[in-house]
Amino acid sequence: MTVSEAEKNIMQEKGKQLFLEFPWFYDNIYEKLKDSINEFFQRDYYLRFMGVSFNEENVLFFGDEYFVNKFSVNKTASIELRISSGLISSLLDNSLGVSEAKFKLNSLTDIEAVLIKSFTVFMYNKLEELLIKTEPNKKILKTSKIYNFTFFVEFKEKHIGKIILSLPDYTINDNIQFEYRDECFDISCFDDTKSSFTLRLGATRISLNDIKAIENGDVIMLEDSDVNKMAILWQGEPVEFNITPNPALIISVDNTGDDDMSNDLNANNDNMWDTILVDVVAEFDNFKLTLGELKQISEGLVIDVGSVYNSKVKLRVAKQVVAAGELVILNDRYGVRIDTVKNSGDDVEYEEVEEIDSLQVEQKNSDAKPAAKNPPKPKEEGQKQKAKGEKNDENFNYSDFEIEDESI
Repeated sequence: MTVSEAEKNIMQEKGKQLFLEFPWFYDNIYEKLKDSINEFFQRDYYLRFMGVSFNEENVLFFGDEYFVNKFSVNKTASIELRISSGLISSLLDNSLGVSEAKFKLNSLTDIEAVLIKSFTVFMYNKLEELLIKTEPNKKILKTSKIYNFTFFVEFKEKHIGKIILSLPDYTINDNIQFEYRDECFDISCFDDTKSSFTLRLGATRISLNDIKAIENGDVIMLEDSDVNKMAILWQGEPVEFNITPNPALIISVDNTGDDDMSNDLNANNDNMWDTILVDVVAEFDNFKLTLGELKQISEGLVIDVGSVYNSKVKLRVAKQVVAAGELVILNDRYGVRIDTVKNSGDDVEYEEVEEIDSLQVEQKNSDAKPAAKNPPKPKEEGQKQKAKGEKNDENFNYSDFEIEDESI
């Protein structure tokens, strides 16, 4: 059964009304019932206020049998108190002693029935001072609703049953004091709570041949990156945020020489797999953010990621780590200077990202100054610095990756 927009709006309005009324219900109805059960049975029972609903919408009612007692408030109004069979069984055991016979609600003895009925009367008497007993007019009767209040009862930290109170709204409406609050619950108390995320810097496409030839000291440029942005992975999807670039990471770009090396490697390579282009992504793992900082990201503010720059960046192909290194900036893009290479079969331990103790909102800093003298030459897509010695192709295992390429 589909729900129309009009019905959705009605349900939303009901929810808003109950939300505003809930504090009054808790301070009055809940407190009255909690006092009733403990005073009557002289035990330490614990009540949980589980919910309030209108009319027949109380899904917590189902799944139990109930002892029901109805009380007249005036000629047109009455309230009902329901006690679940499980709660009755526990109350009787605690009051009259544990019975060897299996409890059945429809087999109550006279003394058991009197005890439970007396308890419901005791609860009603506690609630009576909250009720309006004057007769409502026809207009009020026509638009009236039934409140259903559900309470779970626990004894010695064990759930033993339910109490459900049902009454017409006009028997308490005039007494309800709405508590209009700008924030009924201040979620800012969670601002310092930290969560771990993967921080994505960017990506590029290079051939498998170039991946095989990666060596320590190489610089891989991330063509798909922006030094003013990073992204956290949220439910598998990147969520970008603005940052202030660290000028200490800037290195100069020197593209002179070695232009034909990649072509020479490919020309001498008869293995068609080596020419396949794959996506390489650069990420920091275990990047710590507080909920307050996530809120700042959602508002589009500029974030200073601080000491994350000193952590290892991992290069991944199809979720497999192929290398790691330090972050650098090349013109307006990120790059990774390689200092750890993983060959097939190696069990390489990579450094985890340091926890960011404090991330602060900053204004963008336009006074970036170049740093780092005589850096290694960066490698762009399709380019590779010449190896000092021949690499053994057998060290590279294509089965590590799931490759999709329309040309094959």
